[in-house]
Amino acid sequence: MILGFLSDIHEDVNSLQKAFNLFEQEKVDSIICLGDIVGFALPFYKNISDRDANKCVELIKANCSHVVAGNHDLYALRKIPSFTAGFNYGENWYSLNYEKRAKLARNKIWLYEDTEIPSVLNDEAKDFLDGLGEFAVVQLNKMNLFISHFCYPDLSGSAIFFPEQSFHLKMHFTFIENLDCKISVSGHGHPEGCVFSNEDKLSFLEFGEHEIRNDQCWMATPCVAKTSRKNGVLVFNTDSFTMKILELTSF
Repeated sequence: MILGFLSDIHEDVNSLQKAFNLFEQEKVDSIICLGDIVGFALPFYKNISDRDANKCVELIKANCSHVVAGNHDLYALRKIPSFTAGFNYGENWYSLNYEKRAKLARNKIWLYEDTEIPSVLNDEAKDFLDGLGEFAVVQLNKMNLFISHFCYPDLSGSAIFFPEQSFHLKMHFTFIENLDCKISVSGHGHPEGCVFSNEDKLSFLEFGEHEIRNDQCWMATPCVAKTSRKNGVLVFNTDSFTMKILELTSF
């Protein structure tokens, strides 16, 4: 089976359509969205003229077999994540003013208001985003695949943290193993390529084709949205255990 993974669209409808066209060329059997459909931060994204949150949600809903929520999707709804990585939000988090939340956050979680333009969402888009879980187990013929926007215990990517060594993913691997999964795929990091880790080593894979072992691992895909970094998607062949990290800017 050939799976197409996209993540971090950030309302960039033009790049999202390029991703779907590329998946069609690659003849993928199923498309999976790893979150952050919405959320536009002025310092990072270069597509303000192509910004259309509702159209992006509509396209994801129509074309993707599985979708999970990212931290920006949750923020657009002012929704507290279910997996908090130990941070105590409290029940009234979004009723507090920004200064109070900034003091409590202590640079441990993202606050968004200092960089992000509010997402303009219709009721249908809000309902779709509100119904998304923070992870899913995709049942395939030969294995179960774990998907989330980020790694356990911060599955939505709401905390200010990124793993730098394989041991940082120890809790994540234990979590997915308890769900009978070996392979997990996430987004969130916006790498120019793919961050790949097994239990022994975390490494960076450039755009291109790579073979992986049928072993416990975590893959973090590139960003779909146009930014200062190269954007792209990931295509995973579950029969040959090969993946293609494909660049959108060259497409």
